[in-house]
Amino acid sequence: MKIKKILPLLMAAVVTTAGFPAAVSAAETENITEAEPQMDAGSGDAAANSVSDGSSGTDRTSGVDNPAGTDLGTDEAAPAAGEGNADMTEPTETQADEAKDEEKPVEVLEGGQVETDNVVTLGENLSEEQRNAMYEYFGTSADKVRTIIVTHADEVKYMEGIATAEQIGATTNSCAYVEPTDSGGIKVKTANLNYVTSNMIASTLTTAGMENGNVIAACPFEVSGTGALTGIIMAYETASGESLDAGKKEAAMEELIATGNLSDVLGSEVATEVMNEVKTEIIDKGLTDSGEIGEAVNNIADNHDVTLTEEQRQQIISVMEKISKYDYDLDAIQNTLDSLNDKVGALESAWKSIKSFFVGSDDGILSGTNDEALGGDVLTDSTVSEGGFKDGLLTRIMNFFKKDE
Repeated sequence: MKIKKILPLLMAAVVTTAGFPAAVSAAETENITEAEPQMDAGSGDAAANSVSDGSSGTDRTSGVDNPAGTDLGTDEAAPAAGEGNADMTEPTETQADEAKDEEKPVEVLEGGQVETDNVVTLGENLSEEQRNAMYEYFGTSADKVRTIIVTHADEVKYMEGIATAEQIGATTNSCAYVEPTDSGGIKVKTANLNYVTSNMIASTLTTAGMENGNVIAACPFEVSGTGALTGIIMAYETASGESLDAGKKEAAMEELIATGNLSDVLGSEVATEVMNEVKTEIIDKGLTDSGEIGEAVNNIADNHDVTLTEEQRQQIISVMEKISKYDYDLDAIQNTLDSLNDKVGALESAWKSIKSFFVGSDDGILSGTNDEALGGDVLTDSTVSEGGFKDGLLTRIMNFFKKDE
């Protein structure tokens, strides 16, 4: 009798004891299962918040309002720790996603076109307000163009080993607007670039492999512009769907830096002319030997009454040796370089000015900029005579004759 009474009690104790750990384990498992989705959701939100469509980027780093000319000869590059959203823990992955999103063409129903080939690049360190000002200056909006955010990593990729750390700079602020064209050579306008000129950019773009296109390189405030070429090349490749030769792009960047260094002594106009004439001669004559290239450098320097140091001479030779390795269409290059050197006939130039007054300029996006969007005293420079309907005919004729004064 006693055994029968005790047996159920023992069985109940065994079941209770065996079930207790199982209940705890289930509870622990449930808690873990609930916690993991919360972590994933948080990561997803952070990633989603870091993706930009280019229309309204977040102010990503401090120091975006550096005063103009703070570091002469330097341009924009973002500190590695400041790339992307400040709350991001994995910037590399989110930046890759951002780049994929921004490379997709924006569909616009304007002028009967569904898509646009025009591309805008924005420096990652610009605030949302500054980015909007750049769209306004370019005469476009985020829904009418494809937009690329240029990062510090992009600039380092193109400039490391070619430019100094000072020339690469500490923030990325330069912007570009690129419009592919089928003819007319390369036309460039700049705004708030106080070191790199429109002629320098146009010339080096021919070295990179571009033949035609309208280009605007600008910034909301003054910068040197040494990093502007990075965004322009990225924009052109996206707009045209054409990947430029890596060696030509490297040669172009070296040419820009060498011309900039030479302009410190000779002035940008003479420095650009010397570089262009040497480049034209080695391409035209097929010079590849360093001795022959050096002789060409000496002759052209003498023609300009320029005395080069051995360091300057060797830098030019080094750039030209790289250029000599590649095939170029000399006629296409000459089409751009002639316009830089004012070699267009006087009658043709006068007719172009008069024609643009009545029918508007054919310089595409270069004619649609709005300087007021960047405030007063904007520093501008262009490879073409600005026209359209903005200036009176008399003013333009007077400016034409002033060229020879």
